[in-house]
Amino acid sequence: MLALASGCELAFPIESYGGDDAGGDGGTGTPPKVFSSPGPAAALYGGYPKSFTITLAADQPGTMIYYTLDGSTPDTSSSSSTTPVKGITISATSTSNAGYLITSVTLDGTSPVVIASAGSTLSAKANVQSWVQTSCSACAGQVVFGVDTTDQGCLSDGGLGVYPGTTVNGKAFTVKVPNTPGVHEVRVAHIEQTSCAAAMADMALANRPTRARIGVIIVP
Repeated sequence: MLALASGCELAFPIESYGGDDAGGDGGTGTPPKVFSSPGPAAALYGGYPKSFTITLAADQPGTMIYYTLDGSTPDTSSSSSTTPVKGITISATSTSNAGYLITSVTLDGTSPVVIASAGSTLSAKANVQSWVQTSCSACAGQVVFGVDTTDQGCLSDGGLGVYPGTTVNGKAFTVKVPNTPGVHEVRVAHIEQTSCAAAMADMALANRPTRARIGVIIVP
């Protein structure tokens, strides 16, 4: 089994790029997912404001992970190692673009990964840093959060300023657990709108290219 992860998505992927080798998954045809640590999560329009060192790991033991750091699509000639791949450095590239950094996420007081009852509400916290691009320093911006592709609210909203922008440590918010059993992702997306309501009306989690996973909810 092999998995591919490219460019900035490598640092904080929502989904891996996957591919089968000869029978590596027992014939199911389901590629492995790749997860990063530390994550979550950061996203920029064109670069990261500071360097990160991460580990990549697949959800199937023995997976060979091929990866790139420049945004190009990896292939079997790219850098690779068997899961987990440790010590990958994502270099700082830009502070002029808009973006965000979400760290220290807890969905139940202790962890970003939880098992929760369908339809329940989780009390969550995170450290939230967000900023707008230097070409529009007076723009308002939002970091929208929700589950899968459904927006539920905003972690940041208003005049954020350019990098390093606005930081709120221990930001409290609540997450509504879906009614559907399965594995669900708590996600965030950066958008520049006039208000949180306007950002959610744009369905940021469904439509924005700046999405990232900040937690996982397992509904039995």
